[in-house]
This record gives sequence, structure tokens and C-alpha cells, in this order.
Amino acid sequence: MHRSLVQDLSLVGMASSSNRSDSRRHAPSTASAHSSTIPGSSSASTSSSGAATSYHSSMACSPPDSPNATLSLSASSSSARDASSRRHVLSHINDIFKCTICFGRLEDPHLCPQCSKLYCYDCIGEWLDSGSSQSCPNCKIFLQLDQLVKVRWFDDIQQLQRNLRALACGSEERDGKLGEESLVPAADLCPKHRKRVNFYCSTCEQCVCEVCATGGDGDAGQPPGQHRDHTFKALQVTYEQHVALLDGELEKVEHYRDKLSLLLNKIDRNVELIRRVKTVKHKELEAIMVAALNSLDRQEEQKLTKLRVHQFKLMTEIEEVNEKLQAMRYDMEFHSKPQLIQMKPKIVAACNAIRLLPIRDFKQIRVPASLKIEIPHLFETGIFVVQNFSTFDDNKVVYSNEFSDCMGRTWRIMAWCVISEDHFGIYLELVHGRPCWMECTFQLIHLDPEKTISKTIRQYFDRTPQKGWGLRDFVTLKTILEENYLRVNDSLELLYNIRPCSPTETDHALDADESSSEH
Repeated sequence: MHRSLVQDLSLVGMASSSNRSDSRRHAPSTASAHSSTIPGSSSASTSSSGAATSYHSSMACSPPDSPNATLSLSASSSSARDASSRRHVLSHINDIFKCTICFGRLEDPHLCPQCSKLYCYDCIGEWLDSGSSQSCPNCKIFLQLDQLVKVRWFDDIQQLQRNLRALACGSEERDGKLGEESLVPAADLCPKHRKRVNFYCSTCEQCVCEVCATGGDGDAGQPPGQHRDHTFKALQVTYEQHVALLDGELEKVEHYRDKLSLLLNKIDRNVELIRRVKTVKHKELEAIMVAALNSLDRQEEQKLTKLRVHQFKLMTEIEEVNEKLQAMRYDMEFHSKPQLIQMKPKIVAACNAIRLLPIRDFKQIRVPASLKIEIPHLFETGIFVVQNFSTFDDNKVVYSNEFSDCMGRTWRIMAWCVISEDHFGIYLELVHGRPCWMECTFQLIHLDPEKTISKTIRQYFDRTPQKGWGLRDFVTLKTILEENYLRVNDSLELLYNIRPCSPTETDHALDADESSSEH
């Protein structure tokens, strides 16, 4: 076993030295992918690069049967044999350094002093402590835990394994790159050397290939070492940095766009609210027109009724006069002359009696031919937006902006959130002006018009809050949250419609009952 191990290690050394020479030949391709400063190229590196370039150019120009072609085939077959040898040695080492109990990778390896078999320390410890056996699993010799020998050189073997694995992977990558260059897009190739661009020159702010980066870009008309003493970064690292930077800039633009969209949404909602108020005022105007027409009809009827009474009296009087006239003409026509002479005083007295009846002056009967257009008090209509509703505490109070009614009084709306009682109340407050009766309609707007809540009160308002001066239980908080009255921007929209009014008989009766109950 030790002899085989020595042979394997010698193979490892050979493979390592072979790959070190390969790595020296391919030093530009294994240049660091991290940021570094590449000094000016020495004469040796320049001559080496020139030799390599002339070698490849001579290979490209040589026929297949030329000595150069034979040398190329020999070099490629040698490289293939080296790679195969490295893989074989790596596989053999992996088979040797396995735990004989778990057959896995060795962890803290110890060997038997008799047969030199390797075990994980935990595995052999568990084997010996189990009580079923106190012997080596391989040679069966009596064995205790303190008799095991710790393998102190195992770390060196692991480092060799890693080196071999890295060399094998690097060789395969280099072999694969030769076939991949033809598949690289033209945009990813250096325009000078037709090689993949894999570095970024921070000094020139240009993307370059490995030939440009190592100073081997001396062409006709240009001095060699154009990027001498420049700072380079791996292209992928620079690309990721630029992408991260651009992503950040795009996110800022998206945030700016979202702010514009939010502003546009607010404007759109403002337009909708204005149209809603216009609809309410349009209905109010229609109601005012209907009320004005009804008032005209009522005034006309009242005046015509008075004139019809006088018409009826006059028509009755005219009929009575006609009847008397007909009777007297009948007497004059059908009586004899002596009879007519005797009836003369009677007929004259009847005519005098008719003419003595007073006729009323038309000025006393006349009704003015004028009608008034009676327009009721106009409503003051607006929208009160309650902002940040979800942040309200118990007994939270918010006020609207002040506004005036058609009589010049100043008012404001107060919204009151009573969380403990699950109530959302709306109140009207008189800020300036004489107390009066008011008709108030409040609407909690919903996107579905059928779900809009509307309530109306008629109340005598002054500057002293009292019972019944508003709608304490306008709506429950549960309804607001569950029925989606809350807007996306965490606000409620309240439409108010108020105007002065006159108390009705019912209102007077209620006031009388309240005053009597207080006394």
C-alpha cells in the first residue's frame, strides 16, 4: 500500500509540474478576474508573446503534412494524455482516501497501527464503543481508541487533490475555449485581436481582451503596451456593477412615474367628485324649477279665484236685470193703451229701483296682474374628504374647511370617530352668524351608487352643542371597513348638502315637548 501511495504521489508531482509549466505558458488567460494593476510588459514576456504569435501564424499557413502540423498534433495528443493522467491520479487518490466504515470522505482520519487502514475518527470511535467488537474492522486485531494513529499529513494530500482538480478544470476550460471562440457573438470580440472581451480598463474606460490587457497589442502605427500601467477589472464584475447602477436609476424613474400616476389618480378622482356635485346641483336646479312653476300655478289660482267670485256675482245680477226687463217689455207689448198708461208709474219705479243698485268700482275688484317667481333657499353643496381614517384613535375629531350658506352664515362639518361604541358621527357646527333652522343631508359616498348612505335632518342650530345637533350614529365602523367605503388612499368621502329652512308644525311640537320636559 505505501509503495502504491508513493507512486501515486510521484504522479501527482509530475502532473503538478506539468500543469505549472502549462500555467506559465497560458499566464495571460489565467490573469486575475479581480481588479489589478498590470505593469509594463518586460522584454521576455514580449518576446514570448511574439514567439507564440509567430508560432500560431506559421501553423495557420502550414499544410497538414508539414512538420509544424505534425508538431501541433503531437502537442495536442500530449496535452490530452496529461489531462487523462491527472484525472486517473485524482480518481485513484479519491479511492485510497476513503473511510473503510462509512465509505465516504475522510474526516479527521486515523489509521490502524497494524494494517494502516484509514478511518474517520468518529466512525472508528463509534465502532469500538458499540461493545459488539473491540477489534480493527479490517485486520481484526484487538484495538483501543487511544492506539489509533492520527494522519497528520492528510491536509497536504487534500491540498494536492484540490490543485489537481483545479488544474483539470482549467485544462478542460482552455480546450473548450478554442472551440467556443467561433460561437462568440461579434459584439463580444475585440476588434483588433478577434478574441473575447473579458476585461475592463478603468483608466481608458474601454472593454479589452487579454492580449490588449497584457500589452501585446503592438500593431503597425501604434506603440506596444497601449494599456501600460492601467487598472483593469473583470468584465463580468464591471458589467454587474453597471447593471446594478442602471437598475437603481430605473427604480428612481419608476418611483417618479408612480408619483405621477398617483397624482393623475387624484386628479381623476377630483374630476369624478366635481361631476357628482354637478349632478346633485342639477337635481337641485330641477327641483327649484318645479317648485317655482308650482308657485306660479298657486299664485295664479289664488288671484283667479278672487276674480271668479266677482264674475259670478255680476253674472247673477245681470241675469236678474234681464228678467225684469223682459217682464216690463212684456207688459208694454201685451197690455192695452189705457192699461199701459195706468202701469206707467209702476214701470218707472221698477227701473229706478234697478238703477239705484250700486255698481262696485273696478279698482276695488281688480287683482294685480303680477306673479312672483319664488325660489327656495339654495343648498350649499360640497365634498368633505376625511384623510388617514385608519389612524384614528377613539374620540378622534376632524373638521372640514369653513363654508358659507346662501344667507351668509359660516359653517363647518365635524366628523367624530367613537371606536369604543363602533360609531362614526357627522355634525354641523355654526361658526358665525345668527342661529337658524337648517336642513342637512349627508352622504357617505361608495363606488357603487346603490350603497351610498344618505341621511337628512332638520334642526335648529346655534353655537352651543346640544342633544340631537347632528348624526351621532351616522354609520358603524364595521360597515365602513367591511363594505369597502374606505378609499385606496385611506380616506372617506362625505357629500354635504345644507340650506336654511323654516320649521314645520311637527318641529314646533317637538320643541314644545322638549322645553316642557326640561322644565
